This record gives sequence, C-alpha cells and structure tokens, in this order.
Amino acid sequence: MEELVQRFRFVVPQSKTIPQMGVNAFFVDGLLIDTGHRNAQKQVMKAFGDLPIEQIILTHHHEDHTGNLAALKQKINVPMYAHAYCAKLMESPPPVCFIERKTWGANTAVSGIQPVDKTIETNRYKFHIVHTPGHSEDHICLYEPNQGWLFSGDLYVHHYIRYFMATESVIEQIESLKKVLKLDVHRYFCSHSFKEDSFVERFTKKLQFLENFYGIVVELHQKGFSPSSIMKEIKMKEQWLIRLLSGGWLSGINMVRSAIRDAERNS
Repeated sequence: MEELVQRFRFVVPQSKTIPQMGVNAFFVDGLLIDTGHRNAQKQVMKAFGDLPIEQIILTHHHEDHTGNLAALKQKINVPMYAHAYCAKLMESPPPVCFIERKTWGANTAVSGIQPVDKTIETNRYKFHIVHTPGHSEDHICLYEPNQGWLFSGDLYVHHYIRYFMATESVIEQIESLKKVLKLDVHRYFCSHSFKEDSFVERFTKKLQFLENFYGIVVELHQKGFSPSSIMKEIKMKEQWLIRLLSGGWLSGINMVRSAIRDAERNS
C-alpha cells in the first residue's frame, strides 16, 4: 500500500557539546512541509531531488525548518507559503545563537513567501491552517480533517520540556495545545519525534505538564520567590551547557521567566 505521507529525517551528528538531534520534513501529494536544516543541505537536496514538489509550506521560521528554502527556491521555484509573520521574518531572518548555528546552521533570507491563514490545497487534500503560537509567534499546524492528520511542527516534540528560548510563551503554548486537542486527530506528524499515535494522550500529557508548571511558578512568584529561587524550590535543574553555549537564549530559567511574564501580562 502506498504511504500517503513521506517522512524525511535529517540528523545532526553527536559531539561532545551537541547531542544527536534530528528534524523531520514531510511530503504529501506534492506539498513539502518544512525543509530541514542548512547544515544538512547536501542530504536534503539529494533526498528531495526526485520529489515532484509543487508547493512548500513552513510551520515556522526557525532555522531547522527553513534552512534549505533558499536552495530549493533556486532549484525548483515553486509557490512557498507560511504564516504572514513567518513570511516577513524570512525576508531578514533573526540571528541565531552559537549552539543553534553549530547544530542547524544559520538561515538564509528568502522573499516571495505567500501568507496563508485559512487553507492550503493539493490535488487530493485540503489542509486547514491552525495558528498555534507559543513556541514562536508564527507557528502553525496543518490539519486535514478527512484524513485526521495533524502536522504539528514543534507544538509537541515531547511532553516534558527542560528549557525555553527567551521569546517562548508558556500560556500561549497551553492555549495552542487546547486548540488542537479539540480537533479529531487520528495521526500526527511531529517535526522532531517519531511518534504518530496516541495523539490525545500525548498532547494532553504535555498540556498538563505546562499547566502544572505554570500554576506552581506563578504561585511561588506571587509569594515573592525570584526566578532562580523558584527553580530551586521546584527542583528544576538548569541545562548549564546549553545555557552557556546559547548565551542564555536557551535555558530552564527562561521557562520560569516566561510563566511570570505571561502571568503579569494577563493580570
């Protein structure tokens, strides 16, 4: 039986400073969802070389999802789509920290991406665009209701999260998880993990983790605890190597600060 969705996984070799990591791109009925990271460009272009790509869509602007868009545009020049904010960011991509550059590679500016906010269609499928901010403001998922497919980008990854980027939002991720949990999903496609089943169980587990984390952090903050004191109180271990190599862009304390920032914004 033909596999309707093709998964392409591109792995970062393990080193003393970087754990082995991988990112997935997906191809379905002429639509390429994300493009992999630039440091894997040779593998990416070889893997995509014979694909009948008719259009490309990005789940968000992060370099592990968009790193080969410029090369693909130069080679095949098909329509490209993304959230409007992603399209704007890709015209002049934000800089990346040291560990991101070593892991994924820096981004390349790409113009001409068309904003999409409702649906994107192929010959056989109609994908609904679900705006799911939190990991990034421009993050989207693609939902095909007739198939029960959800291409979830970085919304899930894992139910237990150990660090955040400085710009991530706990409360927005909570709301985005609630939004997709209302959908009738039978199979989901994550940009980093291999998991495709048990959608409700996995996404609910992550939602509960973030809700519990948010509640505890806000309660301690209201009692006068500082972010570092909160980490000690909840026995949360800082990922010091990642924090140092990212210049503070990626850290556990960013999760705590995000919860506090969200609570103050919503008060």
